[in-house]
Amino acid sequence: MNQKKEGNKRGQITVFVILAIAIIIIVILLFLGKDFTNIFTTKPPIDQIKECAQNEVQNGINILNVQGGSINPENYYFYDENGEEHKVEYLCYAEKYYEKCIVQKPLLKQSIEKELEDFSQKNIENCIESVKASLKDKGYSVSSEKPEIKVEIVPNTILISINNLNLKISKEGTESYNSIKTDLNSRLYDLIIIASSIINWEARYGDSESLNFMMYYPSLRMEKKLQSDGTTIYILTNKNTLDKFMFASRSAALPVGITGN
Repeated sequence: MNQKKEGNKRGQITVFVILAIAIIIIVILLFLGKDFTNIFTTKPPIDQIKECAQNEVQNGINILNVQGGSINPENYYFYDENGEEHKVEYLCYAEKYYEKCIVQKPLLKQSIEKELEDFSQKNIENCIESVKASLKDKGYSVSSEKPEIKVEIVPNTILISINNLNLKISKEGTESYNSIKTDLNSRLYDLIIIASSIINWEARYGDSESLNFMMYYPSLRMEKKLQSDGTTIYILTNKNTLDKFMFASRSAALPVGITGN
């Protein structure tokens, strides 16, 4: 019986010791003037910048995926997809009937990378300024220069680099970051390579064969939506990740009422 009481006492003492330690930690933090709740809820400033860069580039991808690789299409077809209309850029185009199309963007991957860089530049700059303002409110000395945003589309990944930032954060010590790098999981590279191959077929033969591409790329779903003016809307989807890329082509178009049979 006495052993049971002694065990209960030891358990109570342990609880009191833990509570006492917790109270001491809280008092120390308050004494130092720190908001201890933010220690557990606020991400480090570099992680905030990385997350912002990821979000902004992803926003750009969401737009260009349904617009043929362009944020602001210039030569495009209005396509209605389930009640939502998209300006879908022509990646291969011939104005006249019967003529084979001319590839509009021979360097498609590089063009899309530049689109993403231009789209995300200003918003990432705003994110950096917001993080700097937050740090200054907490008593930090912060400086940086206008960054250069670099986006590279590679297999399975999109690499994002914030270069020439020269970010310096000072208080008791100084942290310096000339560049910040992060990445996104994406199958956009594969879809761009397939799209480039399709438009080369369109330019050479006037059409492409969906079955051949889907046999060669088992994870690919390729849809061809023929429009009344001879335009073909291609919708490429990765069946595993549901990443999508849509573009337009007009090659060897036939007048209304005439078929290729």
